[in-house]
Amino acid sequence: MGLERQYLTGGMFRRMIYAAANRLEQEKKEIDFLNVYPVPDGDTGTNMALTFMAAAQEVGDSVSESVGELAQAAAKGSLMGARGNSGVILSQLFRGFAEVMEGKHTATVHDFGKGLQEAAAMAYKAVMRPVEGTMLTVSRVAAEAGRNLAKREPDIIVWFGGVLEAAEKALAETKTMLPALAAADVVDAGGQGVVTIFAGMYSALSDSDVPELAGVSSGQQVSEPVGRISKTAIAEVDIEFRYCTELLVTGEVPLEKLKLALEPLGDSLLVVGDANACKIHVHTNNPGQVLEICGAYGEMSGIDIDNMAEQNYAASMQSNNVNNNTFEETPQIAANNADAEAQANRKLGMVAVSLGEGFKAIFQGLGVDVVLNGGQTMNPSTEELVEAIEQVPAESVIILPNNKNVLFAAEQAAQMANKEVKVIPTHDLTAGIAAATVYDERLELDLLAERMQEAGDALVSGAVTYSVRNTTTDGVRINQEDFIGLKQGRVVVAGGELIETTKGLIRKLLKKNKVDLVSLFYGKDVIKAAAKDLLQQLRAEFPEPEWELYEGGQPLYYYLVAIE
Repeated sequence: MGLERQYLTGGMFRRMIYAAANRLEQEKKEIDFLNVYPVPDGDTGTNMALTFMAAAQEVGDSVSESVGELAQAAAKGSLMGARGNSGVILSQLFRGFAEVMEGKHTATVHDFGKGLQEAAAMAYKAVMRPVEGTMLTVSRVAAEAGRNLAKREPDIIVWFGGVLEAAEKALAETKTMLPALAAADVVDAGGQGVVTIFAGMYSALSDSDVPELAGVSSGQQVSEPVGRISKTAIAEVDIEFRYCTELLVTGEVPLEKLKLALEPLGDSLLVVGDANACKIHVHTNNPGQVLEICGAYGEMSGIDIDNMAEQNYAASMQSNNVNNNTFEETPQIAANNADAEAQANRKLGMVAVSLGEGFKAIFQGLGVDVVLNGGQTMNPSTEELVEAIEQVPAESVIILPNNKNVLFAAEQAAQMANKEVKVIPTHDLTAGIAAATVYDERLELDLLAERMQEAGDALVSGAVTYSVRNTTTDGVRINQEDFIGLKQGRVVVAGGELIETTKGLIRKLLKKNKVDLVSLFYGKDVIKAAAKDLLQQLRAEFPEPEWELYEGGQPLYYYLVAIE
């Protein structure tokens, strides 16, 4: 056995990160498909792939050959790029691993084993109610195997093969640990993602070539950001601060001190990070001064300076060339209102994550300052949520995630933002609408957050989509491509006809409940005339409640229903 196989070098670790990122990218659709419910919005694989690729790109930007420094880079990249619950948990795995590797140029199997243990512990701490049979279990079992194997096996390649084998066994057992997985005959999607990562890493240990990151060439971003401000047109405007300046500063940076030094130079200032590194974002007319100040606090990297005046002109020209009814997405987050500066002293503001032109218009009509495009299958990253918070011209901000898979990232963004932030745990778009309806900026933040949460929780919601496979879920037999109706996220009806399935769902929603109002939001795959016809049929069958019909424009879900 060669002595080099007893130490993990920086070069080996870099290859492992690249290979794992590529493997996740290749297999993300298969992981998405493992969603317990047979609905077409599984996104665990996509979220983990995007999060890991952000970590890999940060590693790629580093010139270090130290395992500890590269682990810190991966942790930083995954933190800012985390998407969805699985992505946030993955970022915590990176964080725990990096804490153990700090200061280590190379690592032994004992070091790596301790890193995996701390990674698993950090991930468990991050989840309020950890559930076994998930990616947490797979990570923990792999770490325990690594600890035991390190007592007798110093060869890093042989050792990691044992860790991978333990992870694969733990993944297979997830099907027996959670009844929902057993019923759907699938393993846990997040656990599969962890095994995919380990498999990619293991393959890199025996390959001396450094793999290139899939789909990423020099100077390109990993992917187009999901979060966007919703706008129907882009107007050419005078921009007070022309240069969007972003960079990373590594070292023991005093965040508040640096923030105070940069504040006089512009607006939209963002200074977030930890004891080892921070990310800077500011709109300024003096990017040179920004760099001079930041350079005094540590090493700078990832410097990006864009002329927003030129970008705005180009965007406005493109906007003028499209039909006025076409929805446009701006390439950067910007204030919705031209008089944003005049509103800068407002006490409260709102951010909402939405999907579909109709829902975006509704949220804007209810006073939401920033509407991020995201939700089912398209979760905004932690960084995009932080930037959205900073764009709201108010001292305190309320976030409506409007999707259970965005909640974790929203809570993480709230901790990182330079404002007081409250996250209302709205589980879907209809709950977000209910919460936004009672928004009253005259109230104190805590009281307002309490009332908004009560409004969202009081809503009974339903959804109609289609099945992507044959299965039995919640006691309902479902055939592939059946229409399925969900009440509060659980399948209650399935059938081959859209109208009959929708009516069957609503019958179950209204059964034994006194209802005052039923709101129906039709998706982008439903024509307005068909939705109106369905509404008339429902009014005839259920004349007592008041009925309202809205264009939601949401993909994948033909109808969303809100019962009040």
